[in-house]
Amino acid sequence: MPQGSFAQPRRRSPALSVLGSLLALPLAFAGTAARSQAVPRGGGGGAAENQVVITASRLPATPGGLAQNVTIIDQKQVQEMNPGRVEDLLGRLTGVYVDRAGKSGGFSSLYMRGAENSHLLLMIDGVKVNDPTTTRGSAYDLSSIDVSQIERVEVLRGPASAIHGGEALAGVLNIVTRRATQQGFSGSAYAAVGQQGHRKLGGTLTLGADSLRGQISVGASRDGNLSEGRQRLNDLSGSLRLTPGPSIEAEVFVRRTERASDAFPDDSGGPRLAINRELTRRDATDTAYGASVATGQASSLRLQASVTVYERDERANNVAVDPGVRFPVPAFSSDTNFRRTTLNATVSRQWGTAASVVAGLERQQEDGGLNSLGDFDFDGNPDALAFNLKRRTDSVFAEGRVRLVPPLSVQVGVRRDRVQGLSAVTTPHLGAVWDLPNGATTLKATYSKGFKPPSFFALGFPIGANPNLRPERSSNAELTLAHRFGSDSSLEVSVFEIDYKDLVDFTVDPNTFVPLNINRGTIVVKGVEPALTLRVTERLRAQLGLTLLDINEEDGLAPLRNRPERRAHASLVYDFDAGSSLLVAASTTGSFLDRSNPTADITMPGFTTVDLAYALQFGKHTRLKLALDNALNKRYEQFVGFAAQERRIRLELRSGF
Repeated sequence: MPQGSFAQPRRRSPALSVLGSLLALPLAFAGTAARSQAVPRGGGGGAAENQVVITASRLPATPGGLAQNVTIIDQKQVQEMNPGRVEDLLGRLTGVYVDRAGKSGGFSSLYMRGAENSHLLLMIDGVKVNDPTTTRGSAYDLSSIDVSQIERVEVLRGPASAIHGGEALAGVLNIVTRRATQQGFSGSAYAAVGQQGHRKLGGTLTLGADSLRGQISVGASRDGNLSEGRQRLNDLSGSLRLTPGPSIEAEVFVRRTERASDAFPDDSGGPRLAINRELTRRDATDTAYGASVATGQASSLRLQASVTVYERDERANNVAVDPGVRFPVPAFSSDTNFRRTTLNATVSRQWGTAASVVAGLERQQEDGGLNSLGDFDFDGNPDALAFNLKRRTDSVFAEGRVRLVPPLSVQVGVRRDRVQGLSAVTTPHLGAVWDLPNGATTLKATYSKGFKPPSFFALGFPIGANPNLRPERSSNAELTLAHRFGSDSSLEVSVFEIDYKDLVDFTVDPNTFVPLNINRGTIVVKGVEPALTLRVTERLRAQLGLTLLDINEEDGLAPLRNRPERRAHASLVYDFDAGSSLLVAASTTGSFLDRSNPTADITMPGFTTVDLAYALQFGKHTRLKLALDNALNKRYEQFVGFAAQERRIRLELRSGF
């Protein structure tokens, strides 16, 4: 169900009290800028700063050249972190909070700037994977992503419907998997082992030539145990890229992921408090495939077209949850199926570095349904509940970037989406990037809007269905200051306000006791996000990030659950030599609201964790990675009764030819 629930108000974070001092930073930087060496905008001099971002704009751009707040985690950073799962990788980002119900097998969610997982557009290789048939409002389970298959991660904070349409209400997460990049025949394989049932095995074969590049990848992972929760994940993917001439390229791809999990159900109180010790079993299959073609030159006209299909099937046997101090949940089985087909065509043109523009059309067809069987009215007889909905969305969009004068560039974007059954929605994006005269400081300002159509589940599931729900909406105003200290150090501070309206929530009418999905009023999130990247010595690098939020439910309804308002993370990387490095990473999370049937609403205490990772290169193609998760063996819970990952040692070996 949606994350909101009626509860008593809680104290607010003191985020606004630091806004004044942070806004004064430009004056402080002005005195030091003359001693700083200029580097590309917005970055800490890492390789990621020079990568083209495909998430925040349809026009080629690096993170420093964009007004939006964008982070790229590149392959080098992935290797240094040596994450056991994708949640470990994303949880170290500023402005982001990632949780999982238990050590393994439970649902994994990402919360960005006070918004929940269902308000985030999640893409894998540019394909939308949000599923509107789920009980979680189209959220995607992050644990379905094998971190060993990731090449890089792109994170865009703030509404992005002017670029991506619906679902991008609060931000965008794009997972980019590995692709063939070199000539000739090559391959790689990896294997990992660790405590608490951690196992991984996989590999990739690639073929590269001047006009043809292809690959096939497989992977399998196991984690956890049957007593507290476990997960099994199998991946198979392949792609073929053709470049028959200098001005034409085409690609076809397919990806299939199978996930099976056993876990205590939500709100049950987990391994510590649940009365019923049975586990819910979920089996899901995700399949994505598609093709794209592009022709022409960017300096004249470039035409691109693509078609992608995403399909998801899930079967779940949900066990009963004891009522405790709330209400019981019956045992029931459910089958869901969903299919999204997207056709996209764009035309773009560049005029050197002075200006660029892109315009296009998109059609999206969604078809999904759910069948459930269980004793939902507790009369001893099974009830069959079902829905099946279809929805078409036709969209037109345009985006431009102009350098007005050498230090100042402006971004403008607009998109109009006509969603079947709803009024047409127009979402704009405005942004400016100003390089200050000192050559080391950049100011960025952006304003954007987002929207999300109601999920199929909220519209159609017989318990709580409301066909009159309005689209969820958001607007974001943000100011960012980026300052570079030499080629490898930077400080970036973002101050923002996001207004959410008409968020969908699930409630029970206090007079009739009838459950219903409703649109909430206004929720305002204000925040500050400082992030520091520092080259301490030739071999020692440091990163520090802080998130301070003030979440105000102005509609007077329930405080949002699982939204810590204070988070901080820090890491040190020491390079022993060109082939070995040690990472020490720490994160701390403030208190937050949660609930369970045994406890009702409860404030969860904050927690701090420390992780270690060591990487050692052997020769040119072999790499050994050793990790110690939760090195201090901190005991904490992200959900009531669900113990989080305890101390664990992992070892991974990756080799290629």
